[in-house]
Amino acid sequence: MSLLMLVSFGFSLGSLCLMVIQPLSLGFMLMLNVVCISGLLGVVVFSWYGYMMFLVYVGGMLVMFMYIISLVPNLIFLSNKLMFYFFVIYFSYVLVNYMFMKEFISEEVKNNMVSNYSSISCMSSDIILMVDSFMCYVLLGIILLFVLISVVKICYYCEGPLRVFKFKYA
Repeated sequence: MSLLMLVSFGFSLGSLCLMVIQPLSLGFMLMLNVVCISGLLGVVVFSWYGYMMFLVYVGGMLVMFMYIISLVPNLIFLSNKLMFYFFVIYFSYVLVNYMFMKEFISEEVKNNMVSNYSSISCMSSDIILMVDSFMCYVLLGIILLFVLISVVKICYYCEGPLRVFKFKYA
């Protein structure tokens, strides 16, 4: 039942991201969605995999949304109408998933799926640490180095952050 709640919460947050217009509230929705997805991965696969995914997403989103927030003026963060839409979407997902999945999944299948999660997660960790994926790690390192050099050059030419703050002394 908790897996059903996590999946429904993730889908409702994902569909709610289409309705927000302000970057700060979009960042908040994405952060909640990442927490939900990493918790779901922690339940289904190894918990360290969900934790690593959470750290990667948080690191990327912090950099991205700091620049976006500095460029966009302040607007209303969340409205009551948006929270109403969230609860309507969430409860509809829970209701639909519970009604339709209850008939398709029997108790034997549930017990068999829970006992096979450990073997599935062990096999997936072997795929991550294969020798053939070494070139992917090297390519990822080169891309991250290129992004680092690009950000340093952009900040060097502009001599500071992207948005110029002008203070008036009155």
